[in-house]
Amino acid sequence: MDTPDNQQTPKDVVISDQHLKKMFLEHLNGIYFGKKHLLDFFAEVMNLASLKHLKLAINECIDDTVKQIEHMDEIYTEIGKTPSKTSVLGVKAMTLEAYLSVIKTGKTPVERDVFILFYLQIIEGIEITYFKVLKNLAQAIGYKFAYLNEPFDLAVDNKVMFETIYKEYIS
Repeated sequence: MDTPDNQQTPKDVVISDQHLKKMFLEHLNGIYFGKKHLLDFFAEVMNLASLKHLKLAINECIDDTVKQIEHMDEIYTEIGKTPSKTSVLGVKAMTLEAYLSVIKTGKTPVERDVFILFYLQIIEGIEITYFKVLKNLAQAIGYKFAYLNEPFDLAVDNKVMFETIYKEYIS
């Protein structure tokens, strides 16, 4: 296993295009299968939400997630790869925690909605980070995926949307 030289700075490190492409594909797979899992989670929490406004926002998030997956399918096609199943245990654990916090603790409908909004904001924050890393890797490799901007922008928009609804609830 390669270990970094403690005296190196990030500018001293050289990463081959092949290694960058491998990391790009690993991140793409992580986002792709994380999104597939989130489709089921969003459908579950939409059924648990009580506020019509929240249900509509979650439905919009589901539509955006489908679009994001379609954009990732285009990337796979363009780089000549297919999605390769990968572990998304972090996302699954967080959604399980969210589900248990909302369902198993006997919360009122308003409390459930606030917890749903809390977890949806966390999920969107993770997605923003993932898409930003993916965009940076693509740029480093020289991939010109204009449609990588849209999934990132959708994640940012969804985070803002859920934050706005959350603030309406608690103010």
